[in-house]
Amino acid sequence: MSTQRFHAAGSAIYVDEFDFAGVTNAIDLEIANPTPKITAFADVDETYLEGKPSFKITLNGFYSLVTPNYDGEMFIDLTAEDRQIGIYKDNVAGQSGFEGRADLVGDAIPTQKSQAILLNVTWQGDTPLAQAIVGYINTAVGATVNGTKYQFGAIAATETLVGVLRLLAAPAGAGANNLVVTIESDADSLAGGETTRITFATLNELSVATFEKVELAGAVTDAWWRAVITITGAGTRTFSILVTIGKRKT
Repeated sequence: MSTQRFHAAGSAIYVDEFDFAGVTNAIDLEIANPTPKITAFADVDETYLEGKPSFKITLNGFYSLVTPNYDGEMFIDLTAEDRQIGIYKDNVAGQSGFEGRADLVGDAIPTQKSQAILLNVTWQGDTPLAQAIVGYINTAVGATVNGTKYQFGAIAATETLVGVLRLLAAPAGAGANNLVVTIESDADSLAGGETTRITFATLNELSVATFEKVELAGAVTDAWWRAVITITGAGTRTFSILVTIGKRKT
């Protein structure tokens, strides 16, 4: 088992479509790949079998009912299942991190510490954690744009491409607009030759804060990846979005 610790003050932390950056004070990430012993009586040497990977994320924060309502969302976890957890080094395109779907395994119980009330929660995921990068982030994108290409690497036949789109708030502005986000791959960083690998559901002026995860089985030999944002319509809407690109063991 390995443990990675992130300094939460400079980290980007997402639970579904909610951004809790700056609200928490610690993140513990444990990644386990069990190797149970299967040695038989006649075996000369001990024999092991690689088990199913899993992960556990513990998020420590402070009691707060103000936006983004950390307290309310953490207590939703007492009954909610299959939350999409994303943790990244920073809210900047190109930064690396992790994505995973997880269920609550530790009660979110507030405890007073001096004059502060701490509120912690732990999630357990039973699928391999996805290594990911922030492909595109913009709190007010209002026009079609091609994101920067990043050399994230190929997707092996034993891996799955994981794309996550988060709409962090209802669109601002007026009128009618549609937003379509795709993830493309390419063999190099030059313009031209891109192939669309993932297309997310269309968002519009009536959309509310939400998220969507789309997966694609490997193999994909292209090593360069980008997010493409297409906005159509006569309105003046702007969208606050985060697009992440990841891959995990199938």
